[in-house]
Amino acid sequence: MNKASVEEAKKYMSDMLLGVRMQLSNPNSPYFGLEGHKRLARECGYALNDFDKKGQDVILKTSYSTIYVRGCNLKPLLDAKEWIGIMRKQIKPERRN
Repeated sequence: MNKASVEEAKKYMSDMLLGVRMQLSNPNSPYFGLEGHKRLARECGYALNDFDKKGQDVILKTSYSTIYVRGCNLKPLLDAKEWIGIMRKQIKPERRN
């Protein structure tokens, strides 16, 4: 199975930003509030399994500011360490750094 590349990782982050911006601030969304923000981090982390190591690295290093902070209109409930930690836990053991 081919894993997605760095370019596909960048496109993924752009697409995710468009998809989550309204969800993070909508009280009726499953992504609203602290638990919802953690859910988003878990789901983004699980998606890392579809990317090769370089793609994973790009997403881990830039998704906090590119997807999450911008998606929260600069008012994140998680800090970068929490966001990345939650994401890393979703990578299958054979794919971890």
